[in-house]
Amino acid sequence: MESLQQTEDDVLDLREIFGVFWSRFWVIVFSGVLVCMCALIYTKVTTEPLYTSSTKIYVLNKGEDNSDVTNSDLQLGAALASDYAQLIRDRTVAESVISELGLNMSAEALMSRISVTMPTSGRIITISVSDGDPYTASRLASTVRDTAAAHIKEVMNSEAVNVVEEANIPQGQSMGNYKKNGLLGAAAGIAVAVIIIFLQYLMNDTIKKPEDVERYVGLSVLGSIPIMKEESSRHMKKEKRKKAR
Repeated sequence: MESLQQTEDDVLDLREIFGVFWSRFWVIVFSGVLVCMCALIYTKVTTEPLYTSSTKIYVLNKGEDNSDVTNSDLQLGAALASDYAQLIRDRTVAESVISELGLNMSAEALMSRISVTMPTSGRIITISVSDGDPYTASRLASTVRDTAAAHIKEVMNSEAVNVVEEANIPQGQSMGNYKKNGLLGAAAGIAVAVIIIFLQYLMNDTIKKPEDVERYVGLSVLGSIPIMKEESSRHMKKEKRKKAR
């Protein structure tokens, strides 16, 4: 019997907590929106605007120009695609690009701006380069592609590296940091609001309902005196007038 009563109390507590969160729903939403806006403003002020240009290549292995290419040859070429991706982001490629374009940056700085992606199936490699200027980003992507193509042919003894798609001139900024920081800010704001509301609920030990007397004090309520809202407001006004005098 006691365990059943304890279970009912727990259910009532959960309902009460949910009711508290629901009554403060606007506070939770406002906190999430506010922190999200602060995160976006902070990102815009502190982060350099970046433009990303992409180009695509296809690496042709030795012997693939013949008609007797087997399925194992294609699978081997797909497996080598990861090696090609590492060669594209190699220090040798970065230093050659810096020397050719006369860039004032280190090889590590340029390598951090280069990203290489490949589909799960297939051998078309996408090279993306980011820069604060869209035209510089396009020129960097083309130079990295051409330099990496020569490096791949030399190291991997490949037949050729064909250009599938030329480097584009990006029209808009890369929004990755904005989306990520905005979502993190919104999540942090909501989490902080929920924690504060929950702590306020735990620390508030006032009696709000007749049922609370029996639950927390262990005494039965013989009766209650209802207070009308109008009477309560009039009483508050009278008290304020007395204090003002």
